[in-house]
Amino acid sequence: MESALQEARDTLDIFIEKIGTPHPDRTFVAIKVRFSPPDGPPQDIWVDEVIYTDGSFRGLMGDDIPSLRLEAGEKVTVEEEDILDWMIVEDGKLVGGYTIRLAVHRMSPEEKERFLETLDYSIED
Repeated sequence: MESALQEARDTLDIFIEKIGTPHPDRTFVAIKVRFSPPDGPPQDIWVDEVIYTDGSFRGLMGDDIPSLRLEAGEKVTVEEEDILDWMIVEDGKLVGGYTIRLAVHRMSPEEKERFLETLDYSIED
């Protein structure tokens, strides 16, 4: 897992460059963020519809974290050091998504087939 997280961190500049450039067939942009509630373990949540302006990442929460009073769809600002992974879907293909790729790699053939059927994009090597 650490190598997937490191690859995501090492390529964050690619993510920033890509989302700053319009693409006619980009359907999804997200970052995986580690949120640390004071009364519990860290939670890794995808933040969707991400934009990067003036050195800040902004997007919409992909899930609730009641202990932090954050709800799905709520606007949040994210610090770069809290980003674990990033993903973009362009031309029907996953770009980035290093933790997703690792998870798929670790799945049994049956799990992988079921998972890939749920996606509206492809994962290529």
